[in-house]
Amino acid sequence: MVVAEGQLKGSFKGFKNRDTIFEFYGGRKWRQAEYKYHYHYAYMPRANVIQENGCYVLRVDGMNDAVEVHPA
Repeated sequence: MVVAEGQLKGSFKGFKNRDTIFEFYGGRKWRQAEYKYHYHYAYMPRANVIQENGCYVLRVDGMNDAVEVHPA
């Protein structure tokens, strides 16, 4: 089930650590919930948060990888 979708604000530099915040236009923020490092630069990429198996997963256009997130 898609929980949030749209464009991320500003420069996206991939997944880093549990302090990383992803903000959608409209103000909704998500915090990375697991340590996963994957560098990928994009400016205002389209993204969505999907609820699957009881957790939230952020998927960003142009990346084959996804990361678990929590509402921030």
